[in-house]
Amino acid sequence: MAANWQRGIMRLMRIENHETRVLEVEDFTPWYRRVTFAADTLLDGLETFPTLWLRLWVPNPSKGAGFLVQRGYTFVSVDHKRKRFSLDFVLHDVAGPAGDWAKMVAPNDRVEVALTPAKIDIPEGTHTLVLAGDATALPAINSWLESVPENVQTHVFIEEDHADREYLPMVQRERGTWLWVNRDGARGEALASAMRAAVPEQAGLYVWGAGEKTLVKNVRGVLREHLRLERGQYFTQFYWIEGKATG
Repeated sequence: MAANWQRGIMRLMRIENHETRVLEVEDFTPWYRRVTFAADTLLDGLETFPTLWLRLWVPNPSKGAGFLVQRGYTFVSVDHKRKRFSLDFVLHDVAGPAGDWAKMVAPNDRVEVALTPAKIDIPEGTHTLVLAGDATALPAINSWLESVPENVQTHVFIEEDHADREYLPMVQRERGTWLWVNRDGARGEALASAMRAAVPEQAGLYVWGAGEKTLVKNVRGVLREHLRLERGQYFTQFYWIEGKATG
């Protein structure tokens, strides 16, 4: 396989690559796909926690035959006993290495992954957790909902226009709400408006947000200007940029 700077840096950091094998492919909708992998060594001793992610090495033919590039994806349905896990893919219209790979993937395909875990958790004393993003943030949002203590109230806000969005995987909690927001204007504008209307400034609040870059920028405006949160009371990260082949 062709050498590239990303794999070179990973080797210098002594980060191990693990080979995995595709077991099955499941489509929740025509644009949202789950791929399940078998992993002989990846899960050995691995602690799972909200938003745990891996680096998936996929071909990038635009850089040459055999050239690989890494993309980050959140773990879904980790099964330590059977040594398997899943990843969810939003199949964007814009071409990109990981999305293109996911569109063509089939059982028994083999692919390498690597781990660089950084644990995240809500601060002590949190009683309300707000989770915001788009469909690319859904796996991480579900991982929060599976792990958060029962006494914590959760509110999910997802900006997504597809008519079949109700078929996407959603973890339900007794102390939790879901709100689908239709895009209106720039990405994240309608999402930010919905958050302002539904979430008051309060003690014990933590907010996590991720997704497209402009969407995340609008979410940050709510956190700083409306909710007046300090840096330790929220976490945001953009995953992709609209119109760019980052998938």
